[in-house]
Amino acid sequence: MANPDDTPVEEMMTVKSSRFGEFEVARSTIITLPTGLIGFSQGQQFIMLEHKPPFSWLQSVDNENLAFVVVDGYEFGDQYQVEAPFGDATIDLQEGDEFAILVIVTVRSDPKDTTANLKAPIFVNLKNRKGIQVIFDNPNYSTRFPLWTEEAQAGEETPSGDAPKGEGSE
Repeated sequence: MANPDDTPVEEMMTVKSSRFGEFEVARSTIITLPTGLIGFSQGQQFIMLEHKPPFSWLQSVDNENLAFVVVDGYEFGDQYQVEAPFGDATIDLQEGDEFAILVIVTVRSDPKDTTANLKAPIFVNLKNRKGIQVIFDNPNYSTRFPLWTEEAQAGEETPSGDAPKGEGSE
């Protein structure tokens, strides 16, 4: 569809969120997780909502009560080395494709107890906006990696870039 100026018009949709109310988003921004997330197979379409950097929300389009705090996997530095699922038919990710790594964060009432699930990141193919959660059987990556180092707790508010070397590994 085009407007009178022949500029393409972005198709919009309404999203309802128990946290953020009702708002409009471009359909082209939807991230589809064909197999859902572990334990949440009913939610397959999501949008990213910017929050306080480095955090974002992964809000379900299918379920207004389903949303996850996420952080860019690259925030964890060079020591967080996970293999992208190249060749996976679910998201059609090929060598050379651009992709994002999203790490789900569990926010606790005491911020210093907030953790990240490094064991099961979400890979999103940026070309087709399809994603998949991958579980890595690596004892160095925990499902409850502490996000805040002692230095950060003393003043800085950034995720730990230290090597995730088995602290609390499960």
